[in-house]
Amino acid sequence: MSVNETNTDKTDETGARVFGTVLEDFTHSTARLEAAFATLGDKFEKINRELERKNEDLKKALIEKEEAQSYLRSILENLTTGVAVGDADENVTMMNGSAESLTGVSLEDARGKHIGLLFENCRLRDSNDRVDIGHLANNMGDRFKLGDVTLEIFGSTVNKKSREKIGIIVVIRDVTRLDTLEEMAKREEKLASMGEMAANIAHEIRNPLGSIELFASLLARDSADKKSRDRASLIIRSVKDMDIKISNLLLFTKRQRPVIKRINVHGVLQEILTFSKQIIDQEEIILVVDYDDADPVMEADAEMLKHLFLNLILNAMQAMPDGGELSIQTRIFAGDGMGTPAGSPHVEVTFGDTGVGIPHEYVRKIFDPFFTTKKRGSGLGLSIVHNIVDVHGGSIQVGENKKGGSLFTVMLPLAEGACRTVPSERGCGES
Repeated sequence: MSVNETNTDKTDETGARVFGTVLEDFTHSTARLEAAFATLGDKFEKINRELERKNEDLKKALIEKEEAQSYLRSILENLTTGVAVGDADENVTMMNGSAESLTGVSLEDARGKHIGLLFENCRLRDSNDRVDIGHLANNMGDRFKLGDVTLEIFGSTVNKKSREKIGIIVVIRDVTRLDTLEEMAKREEKLASMGEMAANIAHEIRNPLGSIELFASLLARDSADKKSRDRASLIIRSVKDMDIKISNLLLFTKRQRPVIKRINVHGVLQEILTFSKQIIDQEEIILVVDYDDADPVMEADAEMLKHLFLNLILNAMQAMPDGGELSIQTRIFAGDGMGTPAGSPHVEVTFGDTGVGIPHEYVRKIFDPFFTTKKRGSGLGLSIVHNIVDVHGGSIQVGENKKGGSLFTVMLPLAEGACRTVPSERGCGES
């Protein structure tokens, strides 16, 4: 064997050993890789199962969140209280149906606009000041007038823990009925405290007035001097004028007991208008009367109603010293209105004039006793009117007449069964 062949054999043996070693290492590496891959597959499967579980949890949480959101929105939409929400810049992001109804502004029109848009037609109840959102945000409820509705508005800012402002919430309540009841309670309290005092004073004044009138009558009869008789006549007229005022005062302070009979409101109105026609014509006042098609029949004291209607007619005439238009209208309804029980039939009688109107600051005072803007007025006429309406279980409000001037609205309950005579299109008997 040659040397070359020996070397070749040695090289082959070495190569075989190296190849065997490499193959063995490759086999071990492959086994380790397979084990690692299997471990990785197990981990992946575990992670996949965990992700699926988390995904299910997220889906469940999302469904629960949507249900909670739907539940809260349902509650919000069914609230009779209005709720409006704004962002950090006080632009509207959400409002419920009650807020839309109370403010007269839809969410579609308000979204993205300043929340003050909802209250631009509101005025403070006791002044003409507008709603100040900045003030509301730190206030626990001011009352505002929006037409004939009284709104109580609460404002509050929404802050982060760092006290950074992120939004604003405004809550709106219709407190018209509550406002009316509070006014009635205050009025009753005021009348109760004044009634006894006024009655005592009236009786104390009447006694010396009788003596003054008696001596003035004797002076007028026995005096030969015309100037003295004229002075005595003036004293007598002044005493009689004072006596009328005292009679009105006693009528006001005394709790009246009506003589109840079944009457037709149109008949009572017509009687008063016939009585007043000559005076109305002399004052150059145009009378416009519009009666409901059906006859409003109620249980009432006819004489008291005459006094009520006559006072309102005279009040309208005094507001039009240079002439004008006096409109009297009756309408019959069955629904809720101005203090009458819901569903009960009632008649609405309005007296509108085109006179000077009532200043805003006086509107809440005109039914108070002794309050008057007339130079020679006693301030009892409208107070007596209010008492008569109250005795009959009705209510009275004052507002602005569309033609200028004032509009007094009297609401009186109809008698049981009177609704049968009312045309169905008026809604009588329907809720």
